[in-house]
Amino acid sequence: MPLLPADPQQQRKLLIGLVPLLGLFAYWYFYHGKKQDEIASLESHLESLESKNAAARARAQQGGPQLEQRLAEYERVIGRLEELVPNSEEVAELLHAISLQAQQHGVEVVQLTPHNPQPGDYYLLQSHDVAVFGKYHDVGRFLAAIGSLPRIVTPFNLVLVPRQASDGTAQVQATFRIKTYVIPETGNPATS
Repeated sequence: MPLLPADPQQQRKLLIGLVPLLGLFAYWYFYHGKKQDEIASLESHLESLESKNAAARARAQQGGPQLEQRLAEYERVIGRLEELVPNSEEVAELLHAISLQAQQHGVEVVQLTPHNPQPGDYYLLQSHDVAVFGKYHDVGRFLAAIGSLPRIVTPFNLVLVPRQASDGTAQVQATFRIKTYVIPETGNPATS
């Protein structure tokens, strides 16, 4: 039996029947076969990601309680730090406390000049120029007292100049700047 029919009409029918089969083969080979390879590649990538996610979940479960404890500790520390930062209403009280410290330590406040507050991301920076006159050790105790106030107040840029008091005793004039970070009021641009 011959492979191809001898009749031209039968050959034409065979050729017409082979054309859709060849089209189906070409579709399978050129389009569907590449998609199968792509699907296989994506499936292996998905399996890899799922295994990494499972490992990450296992690590998160192991460190979960520890992370929660650390977070609670950080929140407690931040809460304590915010207790040390005055709000805007407390600045006047701080300045009054500084003048009381000056009286207690025997120094005279010569100058107390405020600067405009500088807004920051979370706090306002308020600073004041201060000049005091007194005995050297009294000025030192006064500066230590400022640093020990219940709110954070930092003296910096200290300049000491020797002076004589009216009674002829040696004293110093200390000029410096104090700064404190202030929790702004809710309508302030630093909070928006």
